[in-house]
Amino acid sequence: MVMNVIRAGGYAMMLNELVNQVKAARRSKVRTIRRDRTKNLVIGAGIGIAVGSAVGVLFAPKSGKETRKIIADKAGETMTTLKENVEAAKDRISASAAAESSRLREAGQKGVEAAKESLKKKDEEKKK
Repeated sequence: MVMNVIRAGGYAMMLNELVNQVKAARRSKVRTIRRDRTKNLVIGAGIGIAVGSAVGVLFAPKSGKETRKIIADKAGETMTTLKENVEAAKDRISASAAAESSRLREAGQKGVEAAKESLKKKDEEKKK
């Protein structure tokens, strides 16, 4: 009886460690994906601003003062859009990570319950 309890505790500890390793791997993957997406977004926005500004200055039919004001306004709009897109991406990633974490937690709990049931059955069989 005592050996079965010890064995059950060992199985539960192994399952818990396995669940923790899966969670850590998932967090690492999500962080890497998030970092790459953010980096690509910033690079793309920077290139877009630079090209747009250069084209705007080269082909502007207006005076320099008017052109600078237009460029400043467009840059401000672009930064606002960029901030909104980054926030939306962050929210989507956060929601996805939370859902996956919840799913993994539930799967781990089901595994622990199944192990407990299996150990109870084995214990009952030994008693018979």
